[in-house]
Amino acid sequence: MQLYDLHTHTNMSDARFPIEDLVEVEREQGHVLGVSDHLFCCGIYTLNDVKNYIEVLRQYPVYRGAEVNMEHRFNLPDALDDDIDYFIASVHSMPDGRGGFVPLNQYFSNRSGYSGEYQKNYSPDMSRYYLAYIIQMMEKTFSTQRVEILGHATVLPACDELYGTKFLTQWEDAVIDLCKRYGIALEISGLWRAPHVDMLRRAHEAGLKFSMGSDCHDRLQIGNLLYVEQMIETLGLEQEDFFVPRRQLSFE
Repeated sequence: MQLYDLHTHTNMSDARFPIEDLVEVEREQGHVLGVSDHLFCCGIYTLNDVKNYIEVLRQYPVYRGAEVNMEHRFNLPDALDDDIDYFIASVHSMPDGRGGFVPLNQYFSNRSGYSGEYQKNYSPDMSRYYLAYIIQMMEKTFSTQRVEILGHATVLPACDELYGTKFLTQWEDAVIDLCKRYGIALEISGLWRAPHVDMLRRAHEAGLKFSMGSDCHDRLQIGNLLYVEQMIETLGLEQEDFFVPRRQLSFE
């Protein structure tokens, strides 16, 4: 099976390596590459920044992607939107239900191994409340904005708190239902080793498309799709089970 690493970053946003390193390593690994730096944060803030980002990607035989914060609006003018092959929408802060958000930077840093210290900045007893708001946010995003891929869907402290509960299983099923309704691919993440196999099995049975992504931020993480390969073998996934951008790759 051809592996597509569609969730990657460079130092144009928050990774620790240039695009040249990303392209070289992925090519050596035999992967088809999509670059999906963060838009409207982490170094790419304005429409002019987005335009410059796209112009850089045009120099390489890569898919032009973008990761966006689901909690923000990210619509682009048509001229720029047409140059993006796919959008990954991910949750990077949890809505607190009072009009604000709980930032998850430290949580992501700790879970990915970059930081050994992490103090909870949320109320564990509010986990069901957080996830209920996130479902609402997902539906609003999917129904009003362009999204091809749901990124690291279950990488949330509220999911960790509720692991093994009936509530979380029902929440995961609600995520699967939303992805099916709006034709969104569910990402299998190499970095986060998520979602877990039971959710992926239910998603496969529901007929969802999946997406492959290393979510690399460090050079050693580039092209790490081991968990994706394990899930392919475990679930018997085929090439047609995965989302692939439509554009034919070539130098422009």
